Amino acid sequence: MRLRRLMSPPARAHQYLAGGIIAAMLGWSSAFAVDGPAPSAPPRVAVLGAPLESKAELNALAAALGPFTLGSDPGEAELAVVWRGPGLQGSADALAYARFLARPRPLVVLAAEPKVWPGGVAEVTALLGASPGESFALGAATTVLSDYGHPLTRGIAEPPAPQPLRIWNGLTADTFVLQEATAGETTTPLAWIRKGGAARVVHLAAVTPAILHEAGVRRLVAQAVWWAAGRPVPGATPHLQRTVLPDAHPGSFALTFPEGVGVCLDPVRGGINYLWAGEFADSRLRWLTKQGAPARLDGPVWFREPPGPAWRTKPGGPAAAWRFRGLSTRAGMPEFHYEVAGRTVTEHPGATPDGRGLERRFKAGPGTYPLWLRLAPQPGVLIEVTGARREADHAGFTGQAAGEFTVRLLRTSWEGTQ
Repeated sequence: MRLRRLMSPPARAHQYLAGGIIAAMLGWSSAFAVDGPAPSAPPRVAVLGAPLESKAELNALAAALGPFTLGSDPGEAELAVVWRGPGLQGSADALAYARFLARPRPLVVLAAEPKVWPGGVAEVTALLGASPGESFALGAATTVLSDYGHPLTRGIAEPPAPQPLRIWNGLTADTFVLQEATAGETTTPLAWIRKGGAARVVHLAAVTPAILHEAGVRRLVAQAVWWAAGRPVPGATPHLQRTVLPDAHPGSFALTFPEGVGVCLDPVRGGINYLWAGEFADSRLRWLTKQGAPARLDGPVWFREPPGPAWRTKPGGPAAAWRFRGLSTRAGMPEFHYEVAGRTVTEHPGATPDGRGLERRFKAGPGTYPLWLRLAPQPGVLIEVTGARREADHAGFTGQAAGEFTVRLLRTSWEGTQ
């Protein structure tokens, strides 16, 4: 997580401009949405809700959406960016938005203003998964800005937080806060996502017209579009946290890749406890309270290793002597260092480009004992081994000289195991 503590009021104070917003509610379920591998081509985007009389706002929004194809027909768009909202019932943009909702598709909402929704607060809450409130901290200056490390916000130097801000309360269980503002004991989310329905939803609550000309804000909007469309965010890199995860020893690693692969690596047992379909481990409550539940995963688990040590010196034999020696990074990618049966082992994990799974590349130093890694075959997962023998559900690197081998875990079914 990144924190930026502001010792004085922000230098710029922009007036919050209210506008129209969306005129439909989506159906939500308690299960996580599971996204298959996504193409890398830019999505076709429909822009709804920007007031036609504000040419400067439209130009700024068009600049932010420069990487994408902007379509004039919402019915043909893959995704909609809703600039405050399509207006009240019967307006041209409201009718266009209704055509867009003919089938579930992703939404990026900028600075929602409930008073111009046909359904008011109830409609906004149902779509965004949060209830709008009054002025944040009674207009007091923000003292801390927090970013929780999602690919959508990667590379943004400072979360946008123009004054005055609004409080958003009662976030639903399928929302994930990405950026947050704090003043004294009061907090409010600035950016959050929902993954619990048929399509992804992003709300950038603080992206107002007055700051849309800023490069960082435009980048945030563009990255929200990439993520909502199910594409990896360009330039995003893996994110590593050492935290408390479900079904893992304290201090395990949450390694998340922008391609949509999440990894729980447990340094106590020396293996991968599980993989999930997502790119975010939400440790927000632990950062805020220094206690509480383990981090939340943003997608279903699709691979699990059984309990117990992962390494042996013969298939099905007793556990090999194992020690975690630390981690390092090379070109932005993590490397994990082990000692197994007296031999050095370096693991280079990486997501497959299509987001289907994880490639584990191992470099083993010279040593007397062979190295056998338990593979844990299971339904819905294809396991491929290169550079090592495969025997009795194990991968064996049996030579005494230094060498390399690779294990690939590929998802063949989009049904999560949880």
